[in-house]
Amino acid sequence: MGTQWPRMGRDLMTLDCFRESIARLDAVVRPYGVDLVHLLTQSNEDTFTDTISSFVGVVSVQVSFPVFRSILN
Repeated sequence: MGTQWPRMGRDLMTLDCFRESIARLDAVVRPYGVDLVHLLTQSNEDTFTDTISSFVGVVSVQVSFPVFRSILN
């Protein structure tokens, strides 16, 4: 899954702060049947033909960016 480049979410998962933020988001959406970690790391192009998967993937990456700002400031 990516928002700016292909597999952006997977690449960002190598950063502890991003991975921890995604883990918190995963706990929120998992009760609704969404495996966010899998969505970001194991998805393929067909995954994102589904509107819900696309929306959840993009929003989760965007929501995690404030974590970076707090670390960099």
